[in-house]
Formats: sequence, C-alpha cells, structure tokens
Amino acid sequence: MAGELRAKWWSRPLGHLMGVLIKAVCFTLRKEVIYCCDPKLPKEQQIIAALWHNRTFTPCHFYRYVIHGKKTMSMLTSASKDGAMLAAIAEDYGMRAVRGSSGRRGVAGFMDVLRELNSGYSMCITPDGPKGPRYKCRPGVIKAASASGVPVLPICIETPKCWRVNSAWDGYIIPKPFSRVILRLGEPIYVPSAADDETIRNYCRRLEAALSYSLPDFPSLEQRPAGPPKT
Repeated sequence: MAGELRAKWWSRPLGHLMGVLIKAVCFTLRKEVIYCCDPKLPKEQQIIAALWHNRTFTPCHFYRYVIHGKKTMSMLTSASKDGAMLAAIAEDYGMRAVRGSSGRRGVAGFMDVLRELNSGYSMCITPDGPKGPRYKCRPGVIKAASASGVPVLPICIETPKCWRVNSAWDGYIIPKPFSRVILRLGEPIYVPSAADDETIRNYCRRLEAALSYSLPDFPSLEQRPAGPPKT
C-alpha cells in the first residue's frame, strides 16, 4: 500500500550495524566547517537543514559534533525498508526520525514534518530525495519552511576524495577514510508564508544554487556565478 511504513525484521539491526561502520569511517575524517552565513545563526535557532541525498553519509556525524548545540534534530527518511535502516542510524546519533516521502506516505509525512517543526524540533531533509532527479529540489522543503516559518539552512558537503556508487540514481558518495570533508553552512533562507506556486519554484531554484555552488558534478556548473550565490 502507498501509505504504509515498510520494514523487515532485519532492517533496524542492519541499520545499527551500518551506524557502527559509518562512525568508524567518520572518526578518521578531517572535518572542516565553513560558515557562509553572517552573522552566524544563534545556537538555539530552529532550522530546516537541507542537503543533497548523495551527501548523507556524514551528516549524522556532523550533527553530533558540530550542530548539536541547536535544537534537537529530526530526520525525514523514506517509508521504505531502507528508510527503516536510516531511522535506526539517526536514532543512534541522538536524532529523531520521521518516516515519509513524496513517493510513500507523502501527505502524512509532510504533516509529520510540520508537527515536528511546530513542536520546536529542527528538521533534516534531502530536497532531491528519495528518488531524484539528482540535484533537483522538490517543493516539499520549501512548503514546510513557508508553513512553519522556520528558515532553511543549506548544507553543502564537499568530499574531495571519495568513492561514488555509480549504480545508485544519486551517485551516492562515501568519503575515503582519513580524507578531508568540508561542511559549508550557507545563509539561511526564509520563505514567506502562504507562498504561491511561482514563489515556491523560485525558492527551489535558490536552494539548488546554494547547495550546488561548489559541486563539480552539478549539471549547470558553467552557468554558476563567479562568487557564492546570494541568499
């Protein structure tokens, strides 16, 4: 059924095991955080953290060591079996998990996101997930920001040395152990309330530019401005 939460008995145990492996790799990484926002957001500022789907290997680790001072973070994962594994990983890092996506439980998942935001939690969302197209922002994150009044914080993760899973639709990226990972926190994007369809499309393009400014495989690389995108 389209509205069900799917999981196998082994989904969560496998998720916990994957979490151990992710922590082991992330422990070796040389982490650098660059704040593009000026002034920096207050530590207790509620946010909607947005990052591309193929950059989801390290965010939980960054949450623990970099963004932990902010509001408790909830992560939106799909209603599929893979989503159950990701939920287990998020919980191991002290995050909350909301199961839903544009493909399954779309409306229910969106309402759960609003409920989390209205309860004071921050959210972590991949705008191009769960099935793409890669680097194309779906409107859900912008609609959530408009309905809640919580700003979207673009998080661009750069991994100069990595493995890429070419069989995956998003070209999923796994950083190589002991390599350097750069986390760029962009300017927060405030979406007006009751935004119409055209406004939502404009903010989707704005978020795409903020998330993809430094990615070498972004499709419109040659069209990007010389400096950081204005937000």
